[in-house]
Amino acid sequence: MQCKKRLWLDYHRPIEAELTPTRRALAEVGQQLLALARSVFPKGVTVDSADRAAAASETKRLLAEGTPVLFDATFEADGAEVTCDILVQHKDGEVDVYEVKSGTKITQRYLNDVALQVHVLEASGCKLRAAFLLHQNPQYVHQEGAEYPPMQLLKSADVTAKSKKQVPHVAARLASFRRTCDADEVPNVPMGTYCTTPTPCPHFAECAADAPALPAYELPELTRQQEAALQTDGIFELSEIDPQRRGLTFAQRRTIESIRQGETIVEPFVRDELNQCAFPLHFLSIATITDALPRFTGQRPWRRTPHAWAVETLHEDGRVERAAFAHADRTDPRADAIVGLGKHLEIGGTVVCWNCDSIESLRSLLDDLPSAKNAVRAIIGRSLVDLRQLFEAGVFHPALRGHVDLVASVAALLGDDSGKELAFRDEDQLRELLEKAWAPRVRSTTRQKIAKQVEETLDWRSGRMLELFRKFGEFEPKQPRPAKPAARPTKALPKLPEEHG
Repeated sequence: MQCKKRLWLDYHRPIEAELTPTRRALAEVGQQLLALARSVFPKGVTVDSADRAAAASETKRLLAEGTPVLFDATFEADGAEVTCDILVQHKDGEVDVYEVKSGTKITQRYLNDVALQVHVLEASGCKLRAAFLLHQNPQYVHQEGAEYPPMQLLKSADVTAKSKKQVPHVAARLASFRRTCDADEVPNVPMGTYCTTPTPCPHFAECAADAPALPAYELPELTRQQEAALQTDGIFELSEIDPQRRGLTFAQRRTIESIRQGETIVEPFVRDELNQCAFPLHFLSIATITDALPRFTGQRPWRRTPHAWAVETLHEDGRVERAAFAHADRTDPRADAIVGLGKHLEIGGTVVCWNCDSIESLRSLLDDLPSAKNAVRAIIGRSLVDLRQLFEAGVFHPALRGHVDLVASVAALLGDDSGKELAFRDEDQLRELLEKAWAPRVRSTTRQKIAKQVEETLDWRSGRMLELFRKFGEFEPKQPRPAKPAARPTKALPKLPEEHG
């Protein structure tokens, strides 16, 4: 559904793409949740066969014998194969399908998945009674060290009606997919936002080799409708887009003008916004890891756990104070991280960050970590300036299409390439680094070294945000007023005798 060209390439020239640390962790969570869900059905029989055709035949035999519960039941019909997480057969032969997902709510992607299973099951002769999604309960509160109780952690949602409504669309898509796969040549599809959304395409490098240096799909705030209109008009390069083209946003027009002029465009409101910040200014970087499955006491599913932070605090007189924290153990880092950061910020002022998501995610600790409520409020209660959001609205550089990456923005706007040497640049790389520290029997010196690398990376980020503020806020420290010199005591003149006047 993401791209016809990707479908054709996956079918004819498959690439074994290595899972990122985050995707691997999610896969492990998925398997853990699947095992928990199946534990509720103790009489379940697993269809165990690597060959799809053999698995489908085995499934048919077990159902004919009246087996009440099947795991990995496999079906083939209408040119498609599906495997069901849990299949329950009733005495009248009707079946229920259970699909296990790691998310906390029902999404369209989940419904598409279930609808495909429903379509193939019914096309293969099964009569469906109901379809259910088993997903994580967002209100589940974990107790560290305890087993996950499946009946509390997992929540069942009846999606029978919603999935059946999608079945006709599934049938039409399958026919379209087969036509794409049966084509002799790769479809001529230009590169677009769908190359990376919702998942990065493993064939990206192959397609990018023939793409323009400044592809039109990198235009910020690009909608699917705009993208389709540009492709229809034969426009595939940013420099070909008329900045006066109808429907462009302010940021899109400025981006195109910056590329055409070959210079940086800075809107006046950027300086004004930065100059309105109340001192002291705390340039804060936080390193968090998303825990799809809760690990610590009081934690709920899909919380972001803070493992490290660094702050450079700029005072009005130009003084800079630095503070940092890094935790590379498997133990719970939340209390130490939040209490220390809250203490540093309790003097007031403004927090300046690059993407406020990591700071906003701390709000969940008001519920998950009640012992640190005061510290959490000291952090999230400060005035907040998202430097990335401000720059995306008012700073446009020919080499940048938005400011998603601080390292790229620093390189372009400050001429500083030192970010290339950082230990990590995103959550995937941070997770990979911390997993080395979490490995069994790892040396304490190795763990300390990794904590130092994390701390140094965040120090770099906080320091470069400060430099961006100095440049674009045109900061000049206010010199304290010189103290008035103390008045010198005056000595009274001696009185002269009257006869001397």
